[in-house]
Amino acid sequence: MEELVKFQSEGQTIFANFGLPYKGAPCIVMSHGMESSKDGDKWLLLAPMFYDAGFAYLRFSYRGCGEGEDSSEGDFEDSTLTGRIQDYRAAMDFVTSTEVDVHRLGAMGSSLGGMVVLAAQDPRVKALVTLATPSKLLIPTEEQLALYEKEEFFELPSGRRLRSGFLRDVRQYDICKAVADIGCPLLIIHGSNDDTVPVQDAHYIYESAKEPKRLVVIPGGTHSFDDPHHVEQLGSLALDWFKQYL
Repeated sequence: MEELVKFQSEGQTIFANFGLPYKGAPCIVMSHGMESSKDGDKWLLLAPMFYDAGFAYLRFSYRGCGEGEDSSEGDFEDSTLTGRIQDYRAAMDFVTSTEVDVHRLGAMGSSLGGMVVLAAQDPRVKALVTLATPSKLLIPTEEQLALYEKEEFFELPSGRRLRSGFLRDVRQYDICKAVADIGCPLLIIHGSNDDTVPVQDAHYIYESAKEPKRLVVIPGGTHSFDDPHHVEQLGSLALDWFKQYL
């Protein structure tokens, strides 16, 4: 059974769903993408797969994300990679306060959520899985930033807005360098039909990572892995990875 829980991150209330199959279970923290939430279709399919396999899990919504009464506090337009890293670390703090095995913690991040788990370099994490994760975002030059920052916001393809400070913040992070410094096993999963993040990004991350590492490209997989069969496939791959290394 899972329960709705909440914890604090820099004064904001973060909502999450926590499943604990038994005391002392290994635990996987799930990190969603830019415009998703803890209740994204992929996470709702993966959570029971992990639970049934004997893994605890925490799926949480980053600040400003989610729908309904269990939306996390904050405004989506204030999102930054730095802020999400703080939320992720707060999620790790939360799970270490529960009855999971704190020496067997894993993380699974999708798209921007994958960048978060890589950039955070949290030493408590003993195994990582990334899905459709960019090796870098399109980083504007200083000249382009100056133009962006004349406007307070910029618009995403979906029509949602982010403050222009998001762009300057993300320039602080070198994902491939962070990957090279990570000491835990890394499984990289990408869809061959991802039209948001080029599959080449997965290869860049793989080339930067230390052993043990593995790269799997799912034929026909989209950025969101909309096909439930693809989610089952990546879930099976992730479970095998966590069983091996946690």
